[in-house]
Amino acid sequence: MPATRSAPRRAPRPADGEIDVPVATDTTEEAPGAYRRRPRQSRGQQRVELLLDAAATVIATSGIEAATAEAIAMQARTAKGSLYQFFPNRDAVLAALALRYADEMRAIHERAFPIDSHGMPLERLIDRIVKPLAEFHDRNPAFRRVFASHDGPVDDTRSAPARLRSQLFDSFVDRLDVLFAGRNPKLPSRDRRRAALVAASVGQSLLARRARAHATDKKPLMDDLRRLLLAYLQPMLDPAPPPKARAKKSSGRADAGTQNPLPELRTRN
Repeated sequence: MPATRSAPRRAPRPADGEIDVPVATDTTEEAPGAYRRRPRQSRGQQRVELLLDAAATVIATSGIEAATAEAIAMQARTAKGSLYQFFPNRDAVLAALALRYADEMRAIHERAFPIDSHGMPLERLIDRIVKPLAEFHDRNPAFRRVFASHDGPVDDTRSAPARLRSQLFDSFVDRLDVLFAGRNPKLPSRDRRRAALVAASVGQSLLARRARAHATDKKPLMDDLRRLLLAYLQPMLDPAPPPKARAKKSSGRADAGTQNPLPELRTRN
């Protein structure tokens, strides 16, 4: 029986350099060849989810190399033939697991980014985006290992996690770019794009480090990430008033202060 494949979900990839980016949409695509056949009934879908949960458990506890078809089937308490009924090989299981993670991560992005951040303190905005991502890492300890899979040919299922990882990162940078543009429309597009890229890279790196850290270090790393992003983004997104405006305001207060004592001196004399 020939393998069937669902139509991939594709979106144009953003170009490098200065661009005006619309709010990012679904940029993940169906992992090619991930499924031997798609389950058509809820019972079959439950079996697939059971196999993916089992693969995630094996990967989280023992690593990618330990996630063989035999180990996944054993963890799922099912026959190895049940795995092959839906997946052609172990790498296809990993591609399907990566796709599931990507769908959940994309949903987090959609909820975390506000439509309008005006009036929202920058500390709160950063926390609104970073906190659910950290919680996702905590819930999915296999995520980092799955998305660290090696790159490969376009038609190789082993490269599917790497492609999805790249698409998720590009989508996140696009969202930050749009958010920053709304927060400070005067920020030049090149500076805005660079800031989005730096913030996304720093956040991704520290969240991955936090996922590997001891439990006692997780909160300090999270606090450091918040402080780092705030210190980096605040001058660009919440710029202080120009020096002349501050000096004029201060001068006005000083003049007001020097005018009050004069009437007092006259009444006393």
